[in-house]
Amino acid sequence: MRVSVLLSNVLLFVCLPAAGLTPAADTLVVLPEFEVSQTRDGYDNSISRLAQQADILSPQELTSAHVVTPKDASNLVPNVSMPDYGSAMTSTVYIRGLGSRIDESVMGMVVDGVPLLDKNMFDFRLQDVRRIEILRGPQGTLYGRNTMGGIMDIRTILPMDISGRQNITANAEYATANSAYADAAIRRRETDKFGWGLSGQYNRTDGFYRNQYNGSLIDHSQGASGRFVLDFKPQDEWRVTNTISAGWTDQGAYPYASAETRIINYNDTGSYRRICAVEALHATREWERYTMELSASYQYLNDLMRMDNDYTPKSIFTLEQGQRVHSATLDGLVRSKEQTWWYDFLTGAAAFIKHGDMHAPVTFKRDGIEELILSNANRGIRKAFPDDSLEIVEQQFIVESDFKRLNAGAALYHQSIFKPVKGLTLKAGIRLDVEYVSLDYDCSASLHYRMTALMKQPKPFTTSMKGVMSDTYFQVLPRVSVQYDFSKLSLYAYAAKGSKAGGYNTQIFSTIIQNRMMTDMMDDMGVHMDGMGDERYTRAEITKYRPEKAWTFETGIHWSAAEGLRIDADIFYIDIQDQQVTVFPEGKTAGRMMTNAARSRSLGAEATLLYRWQKGSWRGMIHGSYGFTDARFIIFDDGINNHNGKHIPYSPQHTAYLGTDVCYRAGKRWLDSVSLSLSGEGRGRIWWNEANTLSQPFYALLNASVEIRWKYVSLQLWARNLTGTQYDVFYFVSMSNAFLQQGKPRQLGIRIAAVF
Repeated sequence: MRVSVLLSNVLLFVCLPAAGLTPAADTLVVLPEFEVSQTRDGYDNSISRLAQQADILSPQELTSAHVVTPKDASNLVPNVSMPDYGSAMTSTVYIRGLGSRIDESVMGMVVDGVPLLDKNMFDFRLQDVRRIEILRGPQGTLYGRNTMGGIMDIRTILPMDISGRQNITANAEYATANSAYADAAIRRRETDKFGWGLSGQYNRTDGFYRNQYNGSLIDHSQGASGRFVLDFKPQDEWRVTNTISAGWTDQGAYPYASAETRIINYNDTGSYRRICAVEALHATREWERYTMELSASYQYLNDLMRMDNDYTPKSIFTLEQGQRVHSATLDGLVRSKEQTWWYDFLTGAAAFIKHGDMHAPVTFKRDGIEELILSNANRGIRKAFPDDSLEIVEQQFIVESDFKRLNAGAALYHQSIFKPVKGLTLKAGIRLDVEYVSLDYDCSASLHYRMTALMKQPKPFTTSMKGVMSDTYFQVLPRVSVQYDFSKLSLYAYAAKGSKAGGYNTQIFSTIIQNRMMTDMMDDMGVHMDGMGDERYTRAEITKYRPEKAWTFETGIHWSAAEGLRIDADIFYIDIQDQQVTVFPEGKTAGRMMTNAARSRSLGAEATLLYRWQKGSWRGMIHGSYGFTDARFIIFDDGINNHNGKHIPYSPQHTAYLGTDVCYRAGKRWLDSVSLSLSGEGRGRIWWNEANTLSQPFYALLNASVEIRWKYVSLQLWARNLTGTQYDVFYFVSMSNAFLQQGKPRQLGIRIAAVF
């Protein structure tokens, strides 16, 4: 996919002279502005006409910054963070203080008009990308669930959009850690009404992190993906695009080191495997004054995670989580084309269904049986029977957990646009959303135990829990905005509500079974003792969490300050209610719980600068961004500590990016152009816990690339984290032990690309 991005950039430079855009040698001109929003709120309108903040990343920027995944793209945008840790399954997003480590996302991801319903699919190798558009702020009115922080809208190259009849690209890359990548693509216009495209890529790496326990690299990986596109324009008014894409990932995972020693040292395997596929159909119909858009998709996810859940050399417990998820989406809207009169509108309806089967066994091994079960039980037993104890015969036993999850929803949405006087635009929108969620659970554990005071021989014992839970949630998501456009300056303000879906957290079921096991054993023996199981964590109902809701208030500007220069800035305030937070039960336990335990607020500011210039054979670009977020709990008492007024963890307080790209176009047979790119990205402070006692200070990474282009071929040398900065991207506590993942070290690479 990096190839396609690079080659799109090469095509840009090759095609400029043919398009008549080569300037006189001594004339300063502006490169064509492609900052055009294709989102629902402003289709074919420039960013300056949006009453919100949007960042559009072009092929040139993606290539220069060596952006190959959505996580890489987030580094260029203020107040957005998708930390690269764990595995491809770990796709946590933090925007303006909003975010969550598990379950649902606060950011939606849309690919060619189709939303990806499962965030386990958010981390993938970008392929055939034409542009990436990131909108910050709630998008629920037009896009629905799990977009209260924003959306990432990825647009790909379509066969009917290429110049000429055929476009063939190929790319090969080799980099640090014996990392290799290759892709190829062909796009062809068979007629003026039909085109097709086929592309594929393969990537692999030995990894960067070594496990001291066995001396092996822990994060090795390989993957492949492909896309097949059919693009029809049967009539001038119609366009229909059908895309089939599929991907495969197989990786070692979870390079978590002890926070005390900073050494990875655990005995069981961590891995992640994923197969996913998307079939997407998109159609548009144009009339003189209206446009209709229809999209439908089927999405399939089959993944398997294996994890040493204690991350130590001891044999305590492991987790396996395998799931198969089938999803479908349907969306249709009608919008008025922009008129000279005073009113425009957009109205639509949407529906989705997502069904998944999950098998998630937790294996308690001998050290875990002793530390997590018997030590707690015998502490209480010996208060009454000093010379006796509970024994478990097995060297290991499995807590079996099987789940069937269903999410289904439907929505109606509408937005009215009023233009009462020249320059003034008023927008009012609303979405009515209903979602049904259910969880069918079947959990059990079997073992042999003996109470030395009562039994001579071990006794078989089984604990089980089975049932179905369901809820229905209604959401009303309004949005109002006002904007005034001057000749070069646009001022706006809006208020909008967003939401993150509710549901059931399956990760706490192992703790529930563990506690039930202790109380059931006592009942089986006909005795009762305090402290034999935490009663708070014995019922399936505690896995439920309600939707999280947030009101955002924002005001900002879009300013075309000078020829080729655009500045965007804003300030915002977010009121978050029913905040979903992760709570760990006391002591050494195997699970974590999601609950609506907090209310918080987030306030901050953002600014971006984009400058493009061209003079003679030279052209360049400067892109800078800065974001500040102060996100704090207003109310958060987890029953153990009061965190009121503390910073919300994992969301960076400061994000910054500065990149520059300079290109000299020689226009010779032996050399087409040479370009140099430098960029720096930084973030921090990042608080690691609710008590705000641990944090990652602000850090910065330096990246660079040099690219030489000939007529059909280009060569790029690139570097990430050129100075070898050491930093941490993740921190957590498990079984009262602290762990972290360090950021990736210096990476160097070489890439060769060809376009025909």
